[in-house]
Formats: sequence, C-alpha cells, structure tokens
Amino acid sequence: MRIGLLEDNTAIHEYITTVLKLAGHTVSTHTVGLSLLDELLAEQSTQSSLPYDLVIVDLLLPGTLSGLAVINSIRQTIPPKTLPIIVVSAASQHQLAQIHQRFPDVQVLQKPFSMKSLLQLIETKHVGDTI
Repeated sequence: MRIGLLEDNTAIHEYITTVLKLAGHTVSTHTVGLSLLDELLAEQSTQSSLPYDLVIVDLLLPGTLSGLAVINSIRQTIPPKTLPIIVVSAASQHQLAQIHQRFPDVQVLQKPFSMKSLLQLIETKHVGDTI
C-alpha cells in the first residue's frame, strides 16, 4: 500500500516509516502539511489516481497548517472512500473525539500507541477498500 505520512517529529516519522516498510508498504514522508497537500492535489489534477492509498496525519504540526486544516483540505476535494485517513496525535482524548465526531471516517490513535494497532488499522482500511 502507498502511504503518505505527515509527521513533524523526525524520530517518530523515521520509526513509523521503518515499521511500515518492513510490513511491505511504500511510505512517503512529509513534515509540513503544505507538502502533503501539494502532492495530493497536484497529482489529482493531472492524473486520475492519487499518489497514496492512505494518509497518516499528525494533528499537532508547526507552521500555518495544522493537521486538522490538512484533513479539511483533503476532505473538500477527495472523498473518504477514495483516500482513507488515520490520525496519530498526542492531542487530548477530547480533541481526538472531536476529530472523529467531525470526520466519522477518520480513525484516530493517541500517542503513544502500539505499532501493532497502527498496522491493524491500515490492514482494516486496505481490506475494506478491496471488498
């Protein structure tokens, strides 16, 4: 599966990338939201297919675009069935519940989480997409 990972913490994105690659996935990392959006939206306008099958987004990002703003931008142009989103964040349980309430299709994992949990969510998204 082709996965876009938006995570600003170098140690975390290197760890997640390593685990996902060992599980057989292709991972492209982004440390700022604009980078991920530029790739997604540019690819969408020039091709019929997206560069990723799934994106993983951290909510708490430096700069002008938060993870929530990135999710908003994605959902304005790309429907949930076309591009699943998983949020991984150190945000509070209340904040994560609000994200899930606003975007019921978005799965959330609060940091710290087990890589097994992340891999199971990815597999669920992949299996759901192929049925």
